[in-house]
Amino acid sequence: MSALGRRALLVGLLAGLLVPLGCDDGDESPSATTTTASTTGPSTSTTGPGTSTTAPSTSTTAAAGTVLVFFVDQDAFNEGVPPYVAPVERRVDPADPVRGVLDALFEGPTAEERAAGLTLVTSEATGVSEVRVEDGTAHVVLAGGCSSGGSTLTVAAEIVPTLLQFTDVRAVKIYDPAGTTEEPDAPGDSIPECLEP
Repeated sequence: MSALGRRALLVGLLAGLLVPLGCDDGDESPSATTTTASTTGPSTSTTGPGTSTTAPSTSTTAAAGTVLVFFVDQDAFNEGVPPYVAPVERRVDPADPVRGVLDALFEGPTAEERAAGLTLVTSEATGVSEVRVEDGTAHVVLAGGCSSGGSTLTVAAEIVPTLLQFTDVRAVKIYDPAGTTEEPDAPGDSIPECLEP
């Protein structure tokens, strides 16, 4: 299986494992609207019923400054039909697309995308204070707060697929604002305790 196939499988499994319990609070709560947001990427992999993801190659997209940002699809979440995140295109500085894509994520969906049913679940984070990629692992330190609010659907569900689109990222470790994560030295993804349900 190619690296792109493994990434698509991981994103599909992540989306499929999420149990709909609710979003954060206030304006981030799901609402009943029709989702029409879509994007065109170089390749699409289907990993099972309801779990297709679009994963572009960084050599063709990020180098040109076009990346994907994944937001929560409120309709899919409300109906319990994964994937619970949907990609939209953003333009970022090609000199630092990894930082740029995370900044674009925390800017949230546009008014048109919100009307189409997309929302940003922040889990009380206000952004990212640090991001670095080392040996195929993206290390992301959240800024502001960090709380799942009891939900299994957190900002991690948006950050992980957003970063796995890059060919040099094979795993994502998310840290709370104090710099801790549950499995800092283990291979694979990791989230902080504050993002556990």
